[in-house]
Amino acid sequence: MAEPPRRRRLTDEEIARAPRFSPYLLLPWVLLALVPLVSDVIHGRYPRPTLAMLVLGIFAVLYCGTVLTALRPRLHHTRLPMVLAALLVPVTALLAGALPHAFLLYPLLAVALALVAPGRWYLMVLLGVPALSGLTLWMRSQYDVIVYGPLGCFLAAALVLALFRLSMVTEQLKEARRAHAERHAEHRHPVEPRSDEGKDA
Repeated sequence: MAEPPRRRRLTDEEIARAPRFSPYLLLPWVLLALVPLVSDVIHGRYPRPTLAMLVLGIFAVLYCGTVLTALRPRLHHTRLPMVLAALLVPVTALLAGALPHAFLLYPLLAVALALVAPGRWYLMVLLGVPALSGLTLWMRSQYDVIVYGPLGCFLAAALVLALFRLSMVTEQLKEARRAHAERHAEHRHPVEPRSDEGKDA
């Protein structure tokens, strides 16, 4: 019976070349959702277009702010990204209850919450946002997309969670290798104590 192939250990060069999870990859997603919603407002599907455009702008600012702050190492563990994500929840629910195609915003909400979900709270994101999306579609009697809406939320959150956590593991591995290399260098070349020169005999 053949032995299973052994896993090859990653070299320091391969770890250093590993791509980082850039926050700018998630920013264009907001355009995919806002374009049809702005089209609904322009074509008169909402009686208050000025208010709708204002709230859509607020949503875009909150989403971009959450993504950028959550993926910055200095800001990730602060309260700012969580506050922005928390404000994003009622804004999304307000738009989804008013505009006919605003359920497209729920996948973006799932992405934003997935980036700031601490510890095991990501299960609430994977299940809670799709449930909220399905509830909104049911209340608006949009039964034709009542399956695809929650499914899109779940897939978006799961994809971002997987990529984000993989990026975090890669960064931790880089830091561990860097610290190991520094300790190894100090062990090979220990600092010799300087002898006092110029002491009187």
